[in-house]
Formats: sequence, structure tokens, C-alpha cells
Amino acid sequence: MYDLNYYGNSNENNQGQAEPLPDLCHKCGRCCKSATTFNTHSKLVAMAEQGQQEAIDFLEIFKPYATLDEARAEVPEQVEQVMKVITEREDMDEKDVTFYHCRYVTPEGLCGIYERRPRCCREAPGHGWSVMPPGCGFEGWQFAQREKQKRMVRDLKNMAYLMAQASPDGVNHPTRPGVTLAELHQVVDDKIAPWKPFGADNW
Repeated sequence: MYDLNYYGNSNENNQGQAEPLPDLCHKCGRCCKSATTFNTHSKLVAMAEQGQQEAIDFLEIFKPYATLDEARAEVPEQVEQVMKVITEREDMDEKDVTFYHCRYVTPEGLCGIYERRPRCCREAPGHGWSVMPPGCGFEGWQFAQREKQKRMVRDLKNMAYLMAQASPDGVNHPTRPGVTLAELHQVVDDKIAPWKPFGADNW
């Protein structure tokens, strides 16, 4: 399950540079035959029309299945796994989900345009919460990414709490003149926001 809002955001080192993905792909082609996103198909089309390159690339590469049953016949385990995740989210509805298959995947499950594959493919799974097929080679990597993001969120919350406790008046940042605690909390909230759909409020 792709999320076009997260590419380039989660797999970065301390200098903000993207770290190369480890070579863990089993080259089974299942993710290429069962792609979906957190966006509806109509929203993807609108994003592409507005010039968002990730959406343009996705729709050029992936062709939608005509029905859910058609997708289920091709990749049943992955469809059921994605649908289970969707039922647990408040911001998604089963009827809005579209599954896609790559136009260029070979019968052997390999990429037919590997050297010029778009960013959404080069950086997949993208982050720890992308829903990949059962047994995917990236399962361990995704677990580590989830733990990294949880630590980051906890550290941010803890920093904001400590700054609030150290504030001399309960309004201003204790070490940065001209910065209020409200501004600090807004910065922290903005950094945490992308991970709230995955439970960040409770980390």
C-alpha cells in the first residue's frame, strides 16, 4: 500500500539525507500486482492534473483493476491484508479503495522498466506502515522503521514537556527568547502529524 505523501520523509539519516534501501526484495512481483494508496482514484487523478509528479508517475505505471474481485483473484492474501488495515482506520472507507497492477511487471514478477522506474517504486516500501504482501523481504526493515518513528515522536513529546516544565512563566520557551511554548508545540505537532493516522497520539 503506497502513500505518496511519505516518500523521502521517513528513511533519512540525522543529516536529513535519504538512506539507500537495503536489497531485501524477494522479486516476487506481488506488490507490483496489488498496489493501492491511501488516496481514492479520483483524488489521484486530481493530484495528477494539478501537477503532483508522484501521482502522475503512479497513474502512468499502475492500471486499476476493474473490480475488487478481479484484484482478489490475482493477489488474494494482499487484498485481504489491505482491507483489514482499512477497516481499522477512521479516515478510509472500503468502497473508496482501488487496487492497481503494474503495466510493466514481467510474467516472472520482475520489473520491465527497472532502470527508469519512478520514485514510488524506487523508494518502496517508503516507511514502516506501508502494507506489503505477507512474507515480504522488507518485513524486518519495516519493523525497524516503525520503532524509529515511534522513538522520534516520543523524543519530540518529551522535549516539549521538558521545555514547558522549565519555562519561567509557563508561556515562553526557557532558552529561546522570542519563542513561545505555543509555537514550540505547533512545531512538534507538525512533525508528528504525518504519523497520527498510525497511532502517534498514543506513543
